[in-house]
Amino acid sequence: MAAEFLRQRAVIVAGTKESRLNSIRSILFASFFLLISCGGGSGNSVVAPPTPMPTTIDMNQVLDEFVANNNNIPSAAMLAVKNGDTIYSHSAGFFDAAGTSAPTEQTLYKTSSIAKLVISVALMQQVELGLLDIDQDVGIYLSFPVRNPAFPNKVITTRMLMQHAAGLANPAAGEATDELLLVFDSSMVLQLHPLIEDVLTPGSAVYMDSIWLPGEPGSVNRNSNLGMVLLSYLVEELSGLHFIDYCKRNIFAPLGMTGTSHYFPDLDQTQVAALFDSNNNLTTQTSNWFYPISGLFTSTGDWANFMQVILNGGQLNGNQILQQNSVQQLLATTTPATNQLAYNSDIGLIWREAAVNPGWIGHTGAGSQMTHVTEIDPVNNIGYVLFTNEGQIDNLVGPGSALNMTIHQWLQQQ
Repeated sequence: MAAEFLRQRAVIVAGTKESRLNSIRSILFASFFLLISCGGGSGNSVVAPPTPMPTTIDMNQVLDEFVANNNNIPSAAMLAVKNGDTIYSHSAGFFDAAGTSAPTEQTLYKTSSIAKLVISVALMQQVELGLLDIDQDVGIYLSFPVRNPAFPNKVITTRMLMQHAAGLANPAAGEATDELLLVFDSSMVLQLHPLIEDVLTPGSAVYMDSIWLPGEPGSVNRNSNLGMVLLSYLVEELSGLHFIDYCKRNIFAPLGMTGTSHYFPDLDQTQVAALFDSNNNLTTQTSNWFYPISGLFTSTGDWANFMQVILNGGQLNGNQILQQNSVQQLLATTTPATNQLAYNSDIGLIWREAAVNPGWIGHTGAGSQMTHVTEIDPVNNIGYVLFTNEGQIDNLVGPGSALNMTIHQWLQQQ
């Protein structure tokens, strides 16, 4: 091949202008293969195609198709915030019983466990007021002790309760008195005490040993709604206010969450998303003793403010509801040694980080008539919430689901 290269050069010297140009082309061609033969590349190499540009996700279409393809889901509403602004808001389906009204940012969805995040803020406000040390025996702040009778010398702290490590059962049916599961008219203002004391006090008429998990308190992290109600009552004891009133005055009002409440009569009834049973029959709005974690009504527009205040270090629109250090404590997660939390989550102070979504901290919730998820990424100052008025569809909307993975892919494009 080198000889051919030299012959081509001789042709250039002797040829005409046109032949010279043709010969130059031949030389370049030959030179390329000379380079290959001398080690400039591999004869087996294939030039890789250019990396395709990532496909932009149409989130509106994703939500619309999600509801259209799951006819048991009446509606879904999603909102995302970033750097202090709402960057996305969309809903699909219909929220009313007639199936004619599309949800808006003011539509009020009944929630379940994401309401625990409100409890976390209320507790840290007590810490900032000097009324609570979360590492002290929680019983010193109450009129009754909180001890597992099988381990009477093991102190149970507020931190343990906030991390679902106090050893209390959820509880499931049969693990506690049926009084905890009674359903009441939504207009009733329910009292957490004295039932919370009776449930936890050995010898009372409703006490059952099965409210405690096997093993010493602190040995396992497992969801306990009973523990969350105890924490809500702790807020009442320390503040002197009913939990409903405390949240309205100290959290919802300062954040401009004007439509949000745990108390149904407070709500704009025309904005409340209808609830349906598993057969898609309309059901009435009711309340129960677990209302602090199963009866909060809020909207994507209101919840946007809740996400923003946490992302902004406890301050929103000039109102400081928490100090930045308190927010950091809420979001500082650890990996439990014996982890029985949903989604194999790391745990902060009530806030959770699902294993499949590292760096995203929030909470999920699924009741018989509602399922939802909210997560924030403090590093990139972004967060989202998704509400539905269909129950027990964790596998469709929770971390690791196809919809949730698509949402996270979309968030990365923002």
